[in-house]
Amino acid sequence: MRTRAFALATLLVVGPSAVAAQGVSVAPKFGSTGLGGDLVLSLAPKLSLKGGVGFLPFEFDVDLGGQTYTVEPPPMLVTGAVDIRVAGPFRIMAGLLYRSDDTRFAGDLDGDPVEIGDETFTGTGRLEGALVAAETAPFVGMGLGGLGSKGFHMYVDLGLAFAGDPDVELTGSGAITEEPNFDQELEKERLSILADTEDYYRYWPVLNVGFRIGF
Repeated sequence: MRTRAFALATLLVVGPSAVAAQGVSVAPKFGSTGLGGDLVLSLAPKLSLKGGVGFLPFEFDVDLGGQTYTVEPPPMLVTGAVDIRVAGPFRIMAGLLYRSDDTRFAGDLDGDPVEIGDETFTGTGRLEGALVAAETAPFVGMGLGGLGSKGFHMYVDLGLAFAGDPDVELTGSGAITEEPNFDQELEKERLSILADTEDYYRYWPVLNVGFRIGF
C-alpha cells in the first residue's frame, strides 16, 4: 500500500509538470543509490524535477556483533527531488528516497565454536536478520553541474536521507536453536548488532555521479 501511495504521489507531481517542462534529460548514474539513471524535467532555467532509479545487485561480508554475515542491500532505490540552481553550477535539492526492501544479512554456522551474545555455541544452523528502517525517507543535498541546458554534461549530487530510528530483526534455525540459553543469547546478539549499526543506518547517503544528455 505504501509503495502504491509513493508511486501515485510521484505521478501527481511529475505528470502535470512534464507538460510544462522546457526540456527533458536522461542521465545514466552510479553511486550510493545504485547503478541506474535519472530523468530530469526542466521547468525553468534554474528549476528542475529529477526522478531516478538505481539497483544494487551485489552482496558483501561484514562483521556484525560477534558473527560474520553476508549482507544484501535493498535491491532497488527510487529517488524524486526538486532541484534549484543557486549560482553557476551549484545546486540545492530536496526530495524523497524509497527503498524496495530492508538491508538483509545471513550467516551459516558449520559447528565450529561461535560466540552469540555472551556464550559460545557449537551447533550447526543459520542466523538471518534485517536492518529495518522507514522505506521512504526525506533527503536534502547539494550538487554540481547544470541540469537545464542541452547537450552532454556531467553532474555530481551529494545528500543525506533521514530514515528515523532503525531496528534489527534476527532469527536462528537449525540444531543450534536447541542448545540451552540460545534464545536469550540471540536477543543479546540482536541488541549488539543494533548498537553497531543504529548510528549509521538511520541515515542513508545520496552520493551519485551522472552523465546527463539533454534534449
